[in-house]
Amino acid sequence: MSHRYARRSQKVSESIFTELIHYLEDPDFISFSGGFPSPNSFPIEALEKASTKVFKEDGANALQYSSTQGYYPLRKWIADRYLSRQNLVVNPEDILITTGSQQALDLISKTFLDPFDHVVVENPSYLGALQSLSMFEPIFHKVELLEDGLDLEELKIVLDTYHPKLLYVVPNFQNPTGISYSQAKREALVQLIQDYDVIVIEDDPYGELRYVGKDKSLLKSLCPQQVLLMGSFSKIISPGMRIGWVVSPQEINARLFVAKEASDLHASTLDQRIIYQYLIDNNLDDKLSHTKTYYAHQRHLMLEAMKKYFPKEIKVSPSEGGMFFWVTLPKEVLAKTVFKKAIEHKVIFIPGDPFYVDAHNIHTLRLNYTSPKTEELEEGIKRLAAVFKEVL
Repeated sequence: MSHRYARRSQKVSESIFTELIHYLEDPDFISFSGGFPSPNSFPIEALEKASTKVFKEDGANALQYSSTQGYYPLRKWIADRYLSRQNLVVNPEDILITTGSQQALDLISKTFLDPFDHVVVENPSYLGALQSLSMFEPIFHKVELLEDGLDLEELKIVLDTYHPKLLYVVPNFQNPTGISYSQAKREALVQLIQDYDVIVIEDDPYGELRYVGKDKSLLKSLCPQQVLLMGSFSKIISPGMRIGWVVSPQEINARLFVAKEASDLHASTLDQRIIYQYLIDNNLDDKLSHTKTYYAHQRHLMLEAMKKYFPKEIKVSPSEGGMFFWVTLPKEVLAKTVFKKAIEHKVIFIPGDPFYVDAHNIHTLRLNYTSPKTEELEEGIKRLAAVFKEVL
């Protein structure tokens, strides 16, 4: 049967979450694996009220087909927030509402990539992006991620040699490493790419989740014509509603619009209306303040537990926000070995392998601190520390 499948479908493997499902359903396991927001962050009652209001005031239209580009009042709200938070001027016509920002990445790939086109990614990079981009059969070029952002000397060599079409980056609290690009690195990156005909995909799902330090400039604000900015309500309101967006120049937006129409006509009318109603009836900043206070506490507890229990050979990368810590093992210890041992101790995480284009002998792993219960954090880290002591 394999000869019947499209070549691109055979190049993409299943997500590691397929392997983890069995353990995620076992209440005896403590999971640091998923990049999930805490259920404690979901504004359930407020969304219920917003939903009721939408049905009462305009239920028929909320259940109807709607604009491919997305509900205009919601696009206007997003544009206004960019102006107020980042001093970034965005026209609502530059915004396309998507079914999660993951679809935005899919639409960008459909619009720009032919098989064997060159694409640059961070090393390591977000596994969902690698999966999505892989469907379009590009040639990947990985550029090392330093503590302040991409290695620009390495990037310049790649740009000079291969003239890639796309560069995918997560400058704020990168997934999986949690690092955030410095302001100087952002400015230098923009200066570099302006000399090349490359489109930058700036994925920003975590930008609102800063706990330490000050916000940095969006790449989009520094280079509006070459940067496509992706955003999402998944991490700040609800991932289940699947509402994201992409901000792009008009010429590109028109092509993305066609790709979106061909894909699914439009994002859920009902979910867009409910989220917009929630946003105008509630103060998002108040909601985010509570969420960030909770996440900052979770982050602190995990960090203190790692300092207390982890052997000194284990390195934890700093993170000022987002959802993750990135852990580096001694080079003689493989993350997959630790993963198998951790299952015996009933604690799971994501080994670093899926975050690399050509994974081999990977000795890094990702820990999520937003989704575990508070009382699980120290115990989970103690279990993981016991694993480290066995394999070191």
